[in-house]
Order: sequence, then structure tokens, then C-alpha cells
Amino acid sequence: MSAAPRTRADAVRNYERVIAAAAEVLAEKGAEAGVPEIAARAGVGKGTVYRCFPTKDHLVSAVLGERLRWYTDAARAAAERPDAWDAFVELLCDSAERQAGDCTFSAGYSHESALPEVAAAHEAMHEAMDALMARAQAEGRMRQGVDSRDLKMLFAGVSQMLRAAGNRDPAEWRRYAGLVADAMRA
Repeated sequence: MSAAPRTRADAVRNYERVIAAAAEVLAEKGAEAGVPEIAARAGVGKGTVYRCFPTKDHLVSAVLGERLRWYTDAARAAAERPDAWDAFVELLCDSAERQAGDCTFSAGYSHESALPEVAAAHEAMHEAMDALMARAQAEGRMRQGVDSRDLKMLFAGVSQMLRAAGNRDPAEWRRYAGLVADAMRA
């Protein structure tokens, strides 16, 4: 029985630096961020980035996957709260506030990756939101017939317009999240 190959310590450090830099640059610029800029922020060359991630899609997907897991976990926690509607509105507004300063998440709503781990993260997010929304509907506080994909369409449109206007004011993002929630209210 042979031991699994060990990763060199410098390779692990470079990977962590690339991920941290990618998270920062993608938060600032979204998917338009370039690999050279990410490499410069990480203090490594482009070759190092591509040794860590074979394509830019792999790099974006690694950062996006982290954001999607946060949202999925938050939706699952919200579904455990006694008042599903209030939990839904709070989650939506908190998410909007995060998106005001992080382009990654709103870009991730529409990011179509061929990578199976991204598709799985998207699906887990939708399942968690659908469970929360079903509870709010059962309470009679959310419009029947809407689901997480409707929410995605509505909020992705709002996000795109706010980004295009250069709006990063968390209060404005929360305001529009409230309007999206109102559109789903029973």
C-alpha cells in the first residue's frame, strides 16, 4: 500500500494565495476579472495560477462554490427558524447587502459552468431555498407557485441593474431586496 503523494508546502501556500487573491479581485470586478490581475494580487505568475487551476472557469468556480455554500447553509438555517417568511426576507436582505460589496455572488447567479461541482452547488442552493420558500408558502405568507428559480430571475435582474449603475450602497441593495420580497408576498 503506497502513501498518497504529498503536496509541497510552497504549492499549498501558492494555492491559498491564489484563492484569496481571486476572492478579492472577483468581489471587486466579478467574472470580468482577469487571470493576470489575480496573479499579480497573489504575488505569483500566471503559470502558477494555471498550475493551481487549469482554466479561469475552474478558478471562478472555486470562489463561486464558496459563496454558494454560504448561501445554501444560510438558507438551511433560515428554514429552521419558526417564522419562515421573516427568515426568507432577512436572508434575502442580508444576501443583497453582501452582494453590494461582492460581485462574485451576483455574477454567480448567472454563471453557467460546465464543472459538475458548480452545478451541484447551484442545485443544493436551489433545494435549500425551495425548502425555505415552501415553508413560507405553507404559512400563507408567500405567494403560491413561486420558487427559487423565480427568485433568481427577479434578483439577478435587480443585481445586474445595480451593478451597471455602479451602485454599491448596501442600503439600496437591501431596499431592492425588500421590493423583490414584496413581489413574492401572499
